[in-house]
Parts: sequence; structure tokens; C-alpha cells
Amino acid sequence: MHEDVISHEERDAMIRAALAEHGDSGVTPRHTLFFFHGEGDHDDLNEVARRAGFVTSGQDETTVLETTMAVDAASFAPVSAMMQTWAAAFQLDYDGWECAVVTH
Repeated sequence: MHEDVISHEERDAMIRAALAEHGDSGVTPRHTLFFFHGEGDHDDLNEVARRAGFVTSGQDETTVLETTMAVDAASFAPVSAMMQTWAAAFQLDYDGWECAVVTH
């Protein structure tokens, strides 16, 4: 298994920096998507994610988890760690997340 050059924590910070450039602090809850790929156990991921309150979708070797949440560093760190744990547990690749920009 190869190591990513950029850690998920660094990627998370980069996404938050891009949001900040648009005047978004990340504290307002918004629609957020998490992406998983690979030949692992998507069914078990879907089951655990639904129990945790996520909406799940996907096809073939892709699963998308959806929720509404804040994405500031303090709110997001435990969710990011959980996604990485789920990916490892179900032999999937966690491919990161995306969300809408919210400014007020």
C-alpha cells in the first residue's frame, strides 16, 4: 500500500483555505459529501454510515456518504478521522470530501 504524498489532514486544511478565500469560515452547517472507492466492502460501509446518520449512495466500486455539517477544523477533525478509520476497516480508499461554499 502506498502512502499519499499529502495527508488527509493537509487536504482538509487546503479545502478549508479555499473556502476561506470565499469568505466562508466553515462553521455554518452545509451539505457535505465523502467519497470512497475500491474493491472493499461497500455494503458494510453503507450499513455503518447509515447507522451514524449519513445518507449513502453510489454504484460499482464507489460509495458517497452525505450529511449536513460544519466543516471548520474543530468540527471536522473527528469526522475526517472516522472516514479514514472506515476506509481502513472496509478495505476502501477514502478519496476526500467536498461541500458547498456558505457565506452570509
